[in-house]
Amino acid sequence: MINELINKYAFFSRPFLPLMPLKIPTIAAVTLMMSLLGGLTGCQKQTDNQSTSKQSASNQSASNSSATTVSSNTVIDTQLPTVYATTNVWGSVAKAVGGDKVNVIVGVDDLSQDPHDYQATATDKLNITKSAVMLVNGGGYDDWGMSLAESVSHKPVVINAVALSGLSPTTDNAADEPASEQHQHDTQHEIKTADPQPCDHPHVPSEGHSHSHGDFNEHVFFSLDTAKKVAEAVNKQLAATSPANQAIYAKNTQHFIQQIDALKVKAKQIGQQKAITAFATEPVTGYLLADMGIKDVTPKAYVVQSETDAGVSVKVLNDSKSLLSNKQVGLLVVNAQTEDATSKQLITLAKASTVPVVAVYETLPDGVTSYTQFIEKTLDDFAAAMR
Repeated sequence: MINELINKYAFFSRPFLPLMPLKIPTIAAVTLMMSLLGGLTGCQKQTDNQSTSKQSASNQSASNSSATTVSSNTVIDTQLPTVYATTNVWGSVAKAVGGDKVNVIVGVDDLSQDPHDYQATATDKLNITKSAVMLVNGGGYDDWGMSLAESVSHKPVVINAVALSGLSPTTDNAADEPASEQHQHDTQHEIKTADPQPCDHPHVPSEGHSHSHGDFNEHVFFSLDTAKKVAEAVNKQLAATSPANQAIYAKNTQHFIQQIDALKVKAKQIGQQKAITAFATEPVTGYLLADMGIKDVTPKAYVVQSETDAGVSVKVLNDSKSLLSNKQVGLLVVNAQTEDATSKQLITLAKASTVPVVAVYETLPDGVTSYTQFIEKTLDDFAAAMR
């Protein structure tokens, strides 16, 4: 049809040929060209939309992840004091105290990162230099943070959660002091508690993920009393650094402590008048289990051997499996961030034996933006598993 029209009216172009050195495009050519241009435009719009969508999602994700803490690549307000926390769990405690009157920068803020084995960067060192206060877990949990604090010229005041907790048998008075002095105390603490434990086959010290330091459980971020002590220490240091905001810090701290007290009541209700036992592949939630009235019956040999490169022996693993298959424990507690072949076997067996499995975390899980949410989610997961 188009060709017939072109032939029929082709004479219209003839008188103009001498005046137009450029060749006049045919209708078909114009149509084809417009079609191609439209397709390209459509593709460009689609690409742009996808790019915009991805960028929007990225921005949203960044916004969500920094709801309670300030990530290492965020511009800080130089008019406010800055706290550097080794993990986003402790960072969320600092943010609860400081509110919008503090900058909080965290080192470990991703579920794929292991706080024990975190490889600090030059950015971490720079951020510590900017900070007036540094919040560490201590107890060998985040030695990389103490090493960095010791290496910078401008040393922040270090708040050591383990030292504040009073839970370690070798705790000294190094809970709240400059980094140089704090590091000496913390190193002494580690030497004192690194006693080898007996087992039924040879082991070598673990070079990877390690939790146990003697009989002491260093995961004090699951100790609600310790969280309150840390909040009070942060309040003290922020007030000294920014006196104009002292009343705000005090009010926020009081509110945080009230929330923690309410969570302690909730925890107690979970195991109240119940004889609940748990097998834990790692001692992460040990303090919270005690608050809930749940007895940890994990075999001592399993706890010791799971911390070595050699791993758990066949005998100990079989004994542990018997506890699950015979339903001699009420719950299996696993670290969602550090599953290995052994824990996966236990998870599979627990599910087959209808023993509830509770996954716990060492950093804030997705959708959780504050310390109180972190604890409440953990309590809710335990409560749901026991229904």
